Amino acid sequence: RSDPSYALGRLFLKERSVKAFALMTICFLMFAAARIVSFALMILGVSGELELRIISLVRAPIDFLASILLLASIAILYSVTRRSGRM
Repeated sequence: RSDPSYALGRLFLKERSVKAFALMTICFLMFAAARIVSFALMILGVSGELELRIISLVRAPIDFLASILLLASIAILYSVTRRSGRM
């Protein structure tokens, strides 16, 4: 069985984990920016075909890119916290 304190300790000892947390923060900011686009469209009263076109051209690619980056940051954190086979 793995020790949770071991994995938690590795998070703060490895430089890669700091980069992964920074990448994760950027991802959350990108998700927020995509939602701001939706709120701006609603506040400006844009609706119908134009709204769908703006969402498909702006918000969807931002969401996709943020999802890929979030997946990468989670993979980095997983690689930092998992135990090697040497023990």
